Amino acid sequence: MTVGLILLLLAVLLAVETPIAFAVGFIAFAGLLLTGIGNAPISAQRMFAGMNSYGLLALPLFILAGNLLVAGGVIRRLVEFVDLLVGGVRAGLAYVNILANMMMAGLSGSATADTAALGSVMTPMMRERGYSPDFAAALTISGAIVAPIIPPSIIMVIYAIPTKLSIGALFFAGILPGLLIICLLALYIFVSANRIAPPPVPRNRDKSILRVTVETLPVLMAPFIVVGGVRGGVFTTTEAAAVLVAYAVFLNVVFYRSTSFSTLYEVFRESAVTTATVMIVVGTSSLFAWFLAIENVPNAAREMFMTLTDNPIVFLIAVNLFLIVVGCFVDTVPAILIFVPILQPAAVAFGIDPIHFAIIVIVNLMVGLNTPPIGTNLFVISSVTERPIGAIARALMPFFVVKILALAIITYVPFISLWLPRVAGLIR
Repeated sequence: MTVGLILLLLAVLLAVETPIAFAVGFIAFAGLLLTGIGNAPISAQRMFAGMNSYGLLALPLFILAGNLLVAGGVIRRLVEFVDLLVGGVRAGLAYVNILANMMMAGLSGSATADTAALGSVMTPMMRERGYSPDFAAALTISGAIVAPIIPPSIIMVIYAIPTKLSIGALFFAGILPGLLIICLLALYIFVSANRIAPPPVPRNRDKSILRVTVETLPVLMAPFIVVGGVRGGVFTTTEAAAVLVAYAVFLNVVFYRSTSFSTLYEVFRESAVTTATVMIVVGTSSLFAWFLAIENVPNAAREMFMTLTDNPIVFLIAVNLFLIVVGCFVDTVPAILIFVPILQPAAVAFGIDPIHFAIIVIVNLMVGLNTPPIGTNLFVISSVTERPIGAIARALMPFFVVKILALAIITYVPFISLWLPRVAGLIR
């Protein structure tokens, strides 16, 4: 009864647009009061305990590294590099968009950041070459969802908090699913090229492929430093984040000389604000997860699912449908911190590997980012392109089908998520 009342209160607070951190913190404290154990010192202690994690040190570092690389002109270099390689073929700029999203995924770790950064570069280019502005916007946010799936991923660091899973294992598990999404998007572009793209036109190349490759290669090395360092045992995931920050500063200040100290100050300030915002949500969500544990909600949820079905295929269908809906209304970080402690024990009871289930959850929530009515990426790309959300949502429909197909494959072919972590020796 208490849990049902609290969840109803949470829905009401979110419906009246209460900031998610305050809504979750308030209902968690209210729930503890109703159970008779709530008081301010205990609540403060549990919130601090949720944020007091060595693994969480990677969060502000990855945020800072991504912001540094974007501020240093990475977008322009990546787009120029890929455009020289494939931009001259039919639908070439659409392929450029997808591949640039894939490369940015290995740098920023944030779907929203990729949407804002690439949207401001790619959508004007595509419009100039004759593409529909709504198609360009839809393609950009469809490709951007791989940012939290391909490492380094801010969302995977968050996911590891309530589950105690290895961040390194999550990083490796996301590589093949992310590439699968990119390949399916590229396949759709290939099949639809004559309908969606203008005829290719000859373009003057001011720079040679060799020169652009040499200029871009240091940027392309960044994700390999993270993944290779973790795989080789050179450093932990948290240490890899610190190395990536140092590398980003070196590229911006020394190698490219593209960032002034005043810009660096702004990047550090923006990263600090973003980190503080996320950490408030982490703290209040940790308090809420503790309340759910006290009320034995994870075990109750597991028993409910086991009562409804003993088939893991049916269970995964139900979870996918639920999480896509959640992703449409709730931002990714609170969705993970609120619902994963409930769903993961049930998944394990059905014999589903927790690393595989983590990728299923993350892909689901990324699809939700692009789905009306409250998909965050829709609002970001609408603001960048000055196009109505409804028009972009209509252009998204074919891409939605592609992403659902990718989700189905990732869900029912565990090998895609588990092979690389096993090869790397991070899981059995």
